[in-house]
Amino acid sequence: MEPQSLMNDENNYNYETQINLIEDNVNISKTSDIKEFFILTTAIIVMVCGIFFVSDIVMQIFINNMSYQTQRKIENFLNADSKLTSQSTKANQKEILELKKIQKKLEANDLELKQFKKLEIGISDNDAINAYIYPNGEIYFTTGILKELKSEDQKAFVLAHEIAHYKNRDHLKSIGRSILALATINLIGLGGGEFTTKIMYSIYNINDLKYSQKQEIEADKYAGKLIKKIYGTNKGATEFFKLIDQKQHFPEFIHYFSTHPSPSTRIKLIEETRL
Repeated sequence: MEPQSLMNDENNYNYETQINLIEDNVNISKTSDIKEFFILTTAIIVMVCGIFFVSDIVMQIFINNMSYQTQRKIENFLNADSKLTSQSTKANQKEILELKKIQKKLEANDLELKQFKKLEIGISDNDAINAYIYPNGEIYFTTGILKELKSEDQKAFVLAHEIAHYKNRDHLKSIGRSILALATINLIGLGGGEFTTKIMYSIYNINDLKYSQKQEIEADKYAGKLIKKIYGTNKGATEFFKLIDQKQHFPEFIHYFSTHPSPSTRIKLIEETRL
C-alpha cells in the first residue's frame, strides 16, 4: 500500500474517532432547536395559564363578595352612568310601563333585587331580536324582540335573564377577565415572543367563549326558576328559545364558537326546572 493511501486512511480514522467522541460526549445536547423551542413555548403557556386562572379565581371571589355600594363606585369609575335613551312613542311607553310592572313582580319574589336602584328599562328601535343590559343597569329591549314576545311570562323571562347578569356581576367579571388576560399575556409575552403571545390569545378567546356560555346558562337558570315561582311554570322560557331557534336556523355546531349556548341546550336546561 502506498504511503499516501496509508496517510489518508489514518486521517479518515482519526476524523471518525473525533466525531464519535463528540457524539458520545454527555456535555453535548442532542435535542434539536425545534424541540427546545417547543418545550420552552409549552412551559411559558402553562405558566401563563396558571397565573391567569389563579388571578381569575381571586378576582371573582372579590367581585362576588363586594357590597353593592362598592359595585356602584366601580361602575362610576368606569363611567358606566350614561343616561338611558328610548324612543318616546306611545307604543313604546306602553311597553315600558308593562315591563316595569313585570319588574316589580320579579322584585317582589326576590327581595335582593330591590337594592338595585339604578335598574331602568328602555326600548331600542332595532329589528334584531335582542335584549341587553349595560354595566350601569340600563336594560334595553329591541322593538324586534317585543314584536315576538307574545305573553307576559315570556317578557318576564327575558327581563329576569338580563337582571340576572347584573345581579351576578357578569359585566364586572368580564371586564376583570379581559384586563387580567391582557396584562398577563403581554407580561409573559415579553419573554415568549410574538408566536407565544398569539397562541395565548387564541387559548384565552376559546376559554372566554366557554365562560360567556356559562354566564348565559346561569342567567337562564335564575330566570327560569324565578318565573316558575311567579307564574307556576317556566313554559314562557322554552317558548322563547324555540322562537329563537326558528329565527336563527344555525347548525348546532356553530354555537360551539358563540358566546351563547344553542337554543336546544338552553331549552333542555330550562325544562329540568319545569313543574
